[in-house]
Amino acid sequence: MDYICFMAKIKNIDTLTVDSSVLCCNFVNTVSSWKVAGSYDYLDSYDSFLQWCQKLRVCSPDFLDGLRASAQGRDLETAQALERIKEVRGRLQRLITSISGGDTDQTALLLPEMAPLLGEAASRERLEFWGGQFHLGLRGAPEDLLAPLWHVIHSLKGLLLGNDPRRIKECPKCGWVFLDQTKNGRRKWCNPQACGSTDKMERYNRRKKEPKGQGLGKR
Repeated sequence: MDYICFMAKIKNIDTLTVDSSVLCCNFVNTVSSWKVAGSYDYLDSYDSFLQWCQKLRVCSPDFLDGLRASAQGRDLETAQALERIKEVRGRLQRLITSISGGDTDQTALLLPEMAPLLGEAASRERLEFWGGQFHLGLRGAPEDLLAPLWHVIHSLKGLLLGNDPRRIKECPKCGWVFLDQTKNGRRKWCNPQACGSTDKMERYNRRKKEPKGQGLGKR
């Protein structure tokens, strides 16, 4: 992983780091920080969404090329699609963050918001057979500008049903979300070389500024 890109001043899909193994978490992580108002949004256009889909291999290159061709001249529809994409991202961020914080009441309130989306994604499921094995795929038409979004929603089902909720975490520094797959389950940051190092340095600098004796007794 190129940690230099994480700190790059030029922000775009190419420099966006991928710190989670779960598609819906990486979708949430397309805002540079959920902790700071006005942070950079990597999905600043419908085409950037397609670029993200290509980077994460959400759909085949041929399918994405079809979507790009279909989007040509449909400015109003692509703007509406992007608005919907960001609205769904916000729902996912609120839900996954509530789970990471152990807020069961908030999670119970947010889950019904996702039910129609999960149902929509499930209605597109289809069995495929290739490479000598069965696979679960999703139907999609090149003219459906939201088609890649159903793959994102589909991954949420796998995240919630296939893992210990305590392993679903939020980075305390930037608010990015991830599935902790470390052996001891003690992963704290989205990226220890980026947010982890920055957080440790900031805490070190704060301690240096404290009057002598003020930090005694702290652990």
